Amino acid sequence: MYDVAIVGARCAGSALALMLARAGAKVLVIDRTTFPSDTMSGHYIQPAGISCLRRLGLIESLAALGYPPQETISVDFGRTVVAGRPAPMPDGTAVAYAPRRHRFDPMLADAAVAAGAELREATSFVEPLLRDGRVIGLRTSAGGRTNDVHARLVVGADGKRSRVARTVGAESYETAPARTCAYYTYWEGAAVASARLLVRDGLFAVAVPCGEGRTFLALQWPRHRFAEVRRDIDAATRTAVAGIPWLAARFGAGRPAERYIGTGDLDSFLRTASGPGWALVGDAGHHKDPITAQGMTDALLDAELLAAAVLAGLGGGRDLDAALRDYVQARDRRALPMHRVTADLARLVPPPPAAQEEMAAMAGDPIAAGRFLGVMAGSVAPEEIFGPAAERAA
Repeated sequence: MYDVAIVGARCAGSALALMLARAGAKVLVIDRTTFPSDTMSGHYIQPAGISCLRRLGLIESLAALGYPPQETISVDFGRTVVAGRPAPMPDGTAVAYAPRRHRFDPMLADAAVAAGAELREATSFVEPLLRDGRVIGLRTSAGGRTNDVHARLVVGADGKRSRVARTVGAESYETAPARTCAYYTYWEGAAVASARLLVRDGLFAVAVPCGEGRTFLALQWPRHRFAEVRRDIDAATRTAVAGIPWLAARFGAGRPAERYIGTGDLDSFLRTASGPGWALVGDAGHHKDPITAQGMTDALLDAELLAAAVLAGLGGGRDLDAALRDYVQARDRRALPMHRVTADLARLVPPPPAAQEEMAAMAGDPIAAGRFLGVMAGSVAPEEIFGPAAERAA
């Protein structure tokens, strides 16, 4: 009998397992893949996520992976560029990292195992085990054999198309259909010194140096162009690069070193993330367009909120179901403003002239620029900068 069984051993699942195991909980984590392996991801961890990793004591392990720290960031609107260091987190963290998932995820999973969690790779979730409407465990499949696992809580950390969410009947809200399609790859011979976001009418791009002589380049187009872009991704990418002088100057002489990865499956939603005997974390409970690069950071921060609720419930200090309901409310308070801003930015419409004038003023003021950049970093509340865009429904 486990205290917690977690489906999915990547960012959210392994972080949660680590936190729970360190507190003495008996934790099982399963994942249908084996490590090391990659997954579709922009893999940018904002300073708020780095701050969480610092609390977990994993900063040295992260730095040892060898990916360069992202100390500054630029947001390029064409006529205006807001650049600098984002406002720091309360602990002083202002740096971001962009570690490749085939190295970062095993690092996190290994830390969870070292803390006492049990990891079963190449093991799939089949269905929940139920008793009187309550989840009491899960059925797994590995090597052609099924196995029943009993646990006080089953957590779905199995991504946006979560099978756990589907089988327990989790409901979606704050939904928005996909507004963009996205493709990325890694380039050799691109001269990019620090992370830069480029916002144009009907196009978004982000370039991040990844070390090892490679630069991450992702592009997003309106969703209605997905079929066109998919027919010849390289041609669409090179056309976009050639159309933006900053990109053309840095990527024109470079070449893609890996295959293109992308999707048009970028709808946004929150899900009711707890019920009798179950909970959701990471993209399983909250997914949004990648334009603001919040996925991994949200996974870490949501895992932290969920771990606190689970430990309060397992320890007898609170009713577990009530603690989990409070987790969902806390997650929504934290995530909803940025969720709504992200949905608004995913329209790929440049800011109106008045907003661009405000941004031009920010560009000349390092403190104001840092606060603007701090919204994506997680150190500044979105409503302080974006106002109504962070408050209205997506």
